[in-house]
Amino acid sequence: MISNETINADQTKLLDNILRFIKLLRKSGIKIGNQSSIDTLKSIKLLKIGNRKEFYWALYSNLINRYEDKEIFDQCFYLFWQNPKIMEQVFNLLIPQIGTQKSPDTSKKQLKRITENLGKKNIDLEKSQKDEIIFDSQMSWSNKSSFNSKDFEMMSVNEIKEAEEVIRKLLKKQQTQITRRWKSKENGNKISYKDTIKKSIKKNGIINLAYKDKIKKPKSLVILIDISGSMESYSRVMLIFSHLLMQQQNDIEVFTFGTSLTRITRLLKNKDIDFSLNKIGNFVTDWAAGTKITSSIHDFNFNWSRRILTQNQSLILITDGLERDESKNLDSEINRLSLFAKNIIWLNPLLRYEKFEPKVKSIKTILKYVNKILPIHNINSIDKLVNDIL
Repeated sequence: MISNETINADQTKLLDNILRFIKLLRKSGIKIGNQSSIDTLKSIKLLKIGNRKEFYWALYSNLINRYEDKEIFDQCFYLFWQNPKIMEQVFNLLIPQIGTQKSPDTSKKQLKRITENLGKKNIDLEKSQKDEIIFDSQMSWSNKSSFNSKDFEMMSVNEIKEAEEVIRKLLKKQQTQITRRWKSKENGNKISYKDTIKKSIKKNGIINLAYKDKIKKPKSLVILIDISGSMESYSRVMLIFSHLLMQQQNDIEVFTFGTSLTRITRLLKNKDIDFSLNKIGNFVTDWAAGTKITSSIHDFNFNWSRRILTQNQSLILITDGLERDESKNLDSEINRLSLFAKNIIWLNPLLRYEKFEPKVKSIKTILKYVNKILPIHNINSIDKLVNDIL
């Protein structure tokens, strides 16, 4: 007899793979909004899928809005869910009654782009044999690589939850900085003359030395998170990171930007992380859209920099630096931002590639004004960020 726990686990693995399929569609050029992804997952939970045709139309009706995208969708569907030697095995583990399907016609150019995107997801046949991918009855595969070095883009929903707990523990090691203010402390390293006199008055002139020490607190931060389509997997984890960080200290400001800038600080203050992320999802309107770095930084400089960058805060910029804005003022906007912030730390997931080179003009421009650039694509990179920067 199959338990409810097994059924729930199977359903979760199916939903994880649907999210991977949606990422493939986006990388292949199909525009899919955040709400469409949510509707797709809801429909799969409600429908009792009995065959490939039903499953196909459940995905198609929610994800495709333009007829011209149908050809790419068909090819992605065929390659992802029915790779002759790998994906067919995976899909049949959960839905064994699905039959065969003829590969849809498509241009060589489109096919090359789609298969390249599939290759980036570790679904390539030749690489799969080297990595020793192991299939289980819950429609998943696992690598022998360490969890801490696993790319956020490749993590399932359950693994993201696990990563959340790891990040929570890492932040407990967060360093503090010494401020100019003092506080009374029994084992402080300096005598507090003011408190000593107060004590002596209360005890009729008997002198008992009182001590003080400088106040230590975490560094004040302003965080700007790119939520464009190319940053989707990483922006979600960085929102989780920002929420956990805010639970430990109050002097943090968080903004998201894609096609526009949005302040989400107050939405992250709720202790329930799922509640906060849900509120942010409804409040922010430019998820998985293009990236307009110049206009977003301009908005921040004009409306926010003088209001919140008043105490030598460090600014953390989380983006891949791939500008979609046609404006040519990025240099002046980043320069102005650097004048307000104590320093700028750039977290770029593209640094996960060993052969990464700053060839794009926007990346070269930002590099001129940042104080440090670090990768941000796995748990190890967050550990380095906490130990070296925060």
